[in-house]
Amino acid sequence: MRRNDISRKAWQRATNVLLWYMDNKKEYVSLQGAMFDQGSKIPIGNQLHPDPTANAAIRHVDSQRERALKAEIEAVEEAVSFLTPEQREVIRRRFWDNQRGGTRKPRQYDFLQDIGYSEVQMKRICRTVIRRIAVLLGER
Repeated sequence: MRRNDISRKAWQRATNVLLWYMDNKKEYVSLQGAMFDQGSKIPIGNQLHPDPTANAAIRHVDSQRERALKAEIEAVEEAVSFLTPEQREVIRRRFWDNQRGGTRKPRQYDFLQDIGYSEVQMKRICRTVIRRIAVLLGER
């Protein structure tokens, strides 16, 4: 399977899902906790919204976001599950390490040379994972 098997837009979306995986997982866990802690009342700021219709709308939006996050998280986890521990290390260090201050850019491959893979091998690993994520998310 080559990069051309999916569209540029699908490639970009899958790359972004991979880059934001750690933050999305934290948000998903917090949404899960909020749903169980709050019951039927949704907090807005430090207060509960008094309007039941607004509460229902907020719950609906939150559940849509939760479903989207769940799909993205599951796609990343399934795509990465096929990798060896060394290959997972390539993904972790390229996409998830050194992601401070809201910056989401993959690290260059030359920073990863100590892993024991060549740059070509690391690119192949990353392409494989990105393609799998795109396919699992239904992107073409």
